[in-house]
Amino acid sequence: MRTAVIMTCHNRCELTRQCLRSLYEVWPDVDVFLTDDGSTDGTVAMLENDFPKVHIIQGDGTLFWNRGMHRAWTEALKKDFDFYLWLNDDSILLPNIKEELFATYQQQGQGCIVSGLVSDEYSKLVIYGGSDASGKLVGHSGKPEVIIRMNGNVVLVPRQVVEQIGILDPVYHHDLGDVDYGLRARENGIGVWSTGRVVAKGRVNKVVRIRKWGASLRHRMKVLHSPLGCPPRQNFYFRRRHFGLLKAIAFVLYVYVINIMPDTIVRWVWKNKYVL
Repeated sequence: MRTAVIMTCHNRCELTRQCLRSLYEVWPDVDVFLTDDGSTDGTVAMLENDFPKVHIIQGDGTLFWNRGMHRAWTEALKKDFDFYLWLNDDSILLPNIKEELFATYQQQGQGCIVSGLVSDEYSKLVIYGGSDASGKLVGHSGKPEVIIRMNGNVVLVPRQVVEQIGILDPVYHHDLGDVDYGLRARENGIGVWSTGRVVAKGRVNKVVRIRKWGASLRHRMKVLHSPLGCPPRQNFYFRRRHFGLLKAIAFVLYVYVINIMPDTIVRWVWKNKYVL
């Protein structure tokens, strides 16, 4: 079963190096397609020197996660692979990753998507994989669990899923693409499952995308519409696709309202929800 690893990176040279080392230790014969999104910290030179087998796709710094992954996946599609593995470059893979991913795939029926559980490198608590119907992060129970909102850190996608629903939607700039893909799969009758055990270590990215704290109104709006914020158009597109027009309108209005309000009122109403 030929597998292509899909990655994107930007100015995280050492993290990218550690990730690829852990990958090749457990999966030496895998093909890697990596978009370097305009790194200026020597990442490309490191890749060419340390990992000459990696297929490097050059970006210009404007792609961010989703569009970088989309570009790498597009290149991988030019060859005949059975599986595609999304991999975040801040992940360190554990020796059990192949066994867990493919065992889950076989157990849940061919044609499903498998999201590997990622634990915090210090606390060992699960931090990524996906959430269940109640919005609770799925833990390592020892058996696969159904995922509703999928995280894109370590995800195995078989070829038949790609043939049915395509790849990541380039409408999304940075985030939402992974959640969207999981929801699209489920809406097309494709199961999305977690591994029963942790397959990688990583770190929590504590980011409040909806509202920039401690900034002027002008700066908050600039951040809101940036790829690393909560772009209203992309969020409207996402929510209309999966939850309907009314919920999409309501969310965008909500986002603008809390960005117009000053910090003091936001803290009074929502406590520390948007403070970071």
